[in-house]
Amino acid sequence: METRKLSPTDMIKPVPPGISWTSPPKGRPWTNPPKLTKVSDIAQNYINLLSAPSTMNAMLDVIETDVPLAAMAEAMMLAGVHEGAHTIDAGILVMPVIIEMLKTAAEIHNYKYVVFPDELEKDTKVDSRIVNQAIKGAMSKKEKPVEEMVEPQVELSGLMSRNKRGTE
Repeated sequence: METRKLSPTDMIKPVPPGISWTSPPKGRPWTNPPKLTKVSDIAQNYINLLSAPSTMNAMLDVIETDVPLAAMAEAMMLAGVHEGAHTIDAGILVMPVIIEMLKTAAEIHNYKYVVFPDELEKDTKVDSRIVNQAIKGAMSKKEKPVEEMVEPQVELSGLMSRNKRGTE
């Protein structure tokens, strides 16, 4: 039996506009009553999901690329809503649990992480002194300009080619 490895982007499946008109009533998971209704059950479901080694490896790969943990938790929560596992309001209440699970996993594996996108912007500011040094270094290694390229002279022939002298 072949197992398909999902990337974190595969978990996000946007719903196209007008989809409710293309399927029978109650034909989509999110139009049916949710499978889980208690917040504690939903939290336990996400804890079990994130405890699986394959899911955790995929999440650690995403954490390593500096994706904010809140964005990952939101994507996971929306995927649960899309699958009909829970409602969106219950999912929002469980998002702190998902974020804490991701933080704990990152800390255990000594990965640097960012919880919210605004923290990422603060961490990525580069000192102007370093930028100026990089520019000076790049300018000192500047290559000689490329000589103008000479067009090869090719004799055009055929019905659609133009004659160089105009008409003949």
